Amino acid sequence: MKRVLGALLVLALAGCGGGHGSANSTTLVQARVKDAVTLDPAVATDGLSLNVGVEVMRGLLKFKPGSFDIEGELAKDWHSEDGGKVWVFNLRPGLKFSDGTPVDAAAVKFNFDRWREPKNPYAGTQPFSYYISMFGGQPGIITGVTAVSPTQVTFTLTTPFGPFLRDLAMPSFTIGSPTAIKADPQKFAQQPVGDGPYTLAEWVHDDHITLKANPDYTDPKPVYQTVVIRDIPDQATSVLELQKGSIDGLSDPRPEDAKSLATDSALHVYHQPANNVAYLALNLERKPFGDLRVRQAVAYALDLDGIVKGLYGKGAEVANTWVPDGMDGSAAAVKAYPHDVAKAKALLAAAGFPHGFATELYYGTAPRPYLPEPQRIAEAIQAQLKQAGISVALAPFEWAVYLQKIKNGEHPMCLIGWTGDNGDADNFLYTLLDRDSAVKGAAQNYSFWRDPAFHALMMAGQRTVDESKRLAIYQRAVTMVHDQVPAIPIVHTAVPAVWKASVGGYVPNADTIVYYELMHPVEAK
Repeated sequence: MKRVLGALLVLALAGCGGGHGSANSTTLVQARVKDAVTLDPAVATDGLSLNVGVEVMRGLLKFKPGSFDIEGELAKDWHSEDGGKVWVFNLRPGLKFSDGTPVDAAAVKFNFDRWREPKNPYAGTQPFSYYISMFGGQPGIITGVTAVSPTQVTFTLTTPFGPFLRDLAMPSFTIGSPTAIKADPQKFAQQPVGDGPYTLAEWVHDDHITLKANPDYTDPKPVYQTVVIRDIPDQATSVLELQKGSIDGLSDPRPEDAKSLATDSALHVYHQPANNVAYLALNLERKPFGDLRVRQAVAYALDLDGIVKGLYGKGAEVANTWVPDGMDGSAAAVKAYPHDVAKAKALLAAAGFPHGFATELYYGTAPRPYLPEPQRIAEAIQAQLKQAGISVALAPFEWAVYLQKIKNGEHPMCLIGWTGDNGDADNFLYTLLDRDSAVKGAAQNYSFWRDPAFHALMMAGQRTVDESKRLAIYQRAVTMVHDQVPAIPIVHTAVPAVWKASVGGYVPNADTIVYYELMHPVEAK
């Protein structure tokens, strides 16, 4: 199967330098615009949370840095049986969680049973949205997990499942200490315990997260003994802090800031491969978006080219299909709806709205990799829809509040996006648009579109391992999404990140994960 990643695009642009910090520090400080929501990766649905959780907890499998190639983590090897309905994993012996308890097959079983079983006593109160959306509900396709021995665990599936290994390599399915979870599932979300390269030392909400190197993690052994992830909501302040040397790196800078910082020889600007989509979700359960003509009118009213050229930077392209270039389905013969206000008005009139209608657009105020300036993008959408007679009231919310509202389906429209987790089209299409993901309270299908024909395609894609057949399935799927317009893809963008030139080992990853254990100081030349 073709994958999103080819060669990594890394920009290290030179210009004028300044007073930047020492290359000999054992502490690494990164700034970002917003805090994590939860540090339990199984509960998290946002990158701000998952990017931290994966450094504390690791799973059976992982992605090789800089790619979506699968490597072993807790598992040293694995194989399938019974035509792909049984998977056997042999674990590395002698691993321990940071609380000293063993990382064994029983721990793996405990974690998966916690996610699979709706009435598991250690589930806590949060829905496991990723498990539900990736594995088809609870228990979903995983009918059993068996600890055969301390170092061997088997999974039994209802059917062969094409994305299974890639799903297991995602940060959402990292393994936590059963002892810590049993003591208090709610506390675990604030103080996770795993066997990753770092342990959580401190979490001061809306200020910073401090990680300490795990002395038992040696593959590779972290060089930076302390990592501080600071929350600096004002991006202008982050830029100044980076320029004067009080922070070492900045994630998701605004396009104009990335362009400016690229002229500083003491900094490196990297671009992560485009593996995302920003989109406008139309809630079919809220009038009038159940009418296809209204959804088509919204699509025609949007000037996507104007949004992308005016509000995004280098590497951003109008999204013709739901999935990024190079992924199954991206080559489907569909193009983004052209900007045609007259066509939009005609469709609204045919739907019974000759004078348009009023609605709301929900959006999160925190910049995201795919939405670097959410308010400006929301305002652009508002202005464009107004030209077609659609009056839009903007409804901004703090990030955690926003996520819960759209999971509950409270919005008529919402501006949101997605960074891919595993390089598979299933991760975009099934996770974000299938009826299995339209469960109120745990939804990631914010359109609440439940098309049975689309669901049948998703099931076929998952149960097929033949590359050419999966390609054809996902091309049909993206065409169906284009025609039915449950949501409108806006842009795929290469996300910038900035680090001091005195920091080496940073690998731009398509899923935006930062592997701090690979990073190290470098001496100035």
